[in-house]
Amino acid sequence: MGLRYRLHYSKLPGQPDIVFVSARIAVFVDGDYWHGNQWRLRGFDSLESQFEGVRNRSYWIAKIRRNMERDRLNNQKLKKAGWQVIRVWESDVYKRADWAIGKIARIVRRRRPR
Repeated sequence: MGLRYRLHYSKLPGQPDIVFVSARIAVFVDGDYWHGNQWRLRGFDSLESQFEGVRNRSYWIAKIRRNMERDRLNNQKLKKAGWQVIRVWESDVYKRADWAIGKIARIVRRRRPR
C-alpha cells in the first residue's frame, strides 16, 4: 500500500508491533488470550469465568489484568507524547485481515504529513 512502517519499535512505550513514524501512529496487535479478549470469543460471562476450575486461577487472572493495565498506561503515555494508538485483536487479524489493514491504512493516510 506504499506506507512506510517499522516493526517492534523499541523507542516507544509498550514497543508497538507496527509504527508509522511520520504519521505518529503506533499499532498493537493484541493477543486475545494475553490481553483479555479470549473469554468473549469463547462465550464466557467474564474473564474470571474463563478460569473456573483452573488450578492457578488467581495467577492467570492477575497476569492478564496486569497486561490490560499495562496496555492502558502505555496508551496514555503514547497519547501524551502526541501519538495515536490503534489496537487490533489477533482474532480480527486472522478472521478479517483486510478489514484490520484497511482500518490502519485509512487512519495513517489521514494523519501523515503531506
